[in-house]
Amino acid sequence: MDNLLNNESFKHLILLLLNNANDTLKMYRNNPKDHYYAGKKLGYYEILDTLKNRLETREEDLKEYGLDDVDKFV
Repeated sequence: MDNLLNNESFKHLILLLLNNANDTLKMYRNNPKDHYYAGKKLGYYEILDTLKNRLETREEDLKEYGLDDVDKFV
């Protein structure tokens, strides 16, 4: 059995991360002085930015993965 993610599974995983990151961004915007949400938002940014950078090195279309606008999480 192959343990590697196929392309669709990888895209789905990124979609879940983006949904969680967007939820966290909303919570942060409602609580901008809360260090918990600020740190959580930064954590999602670091993960998504790393994925974005790896896909860029492979010359993948970032929009196809939903990673063309990760800077909104900074």
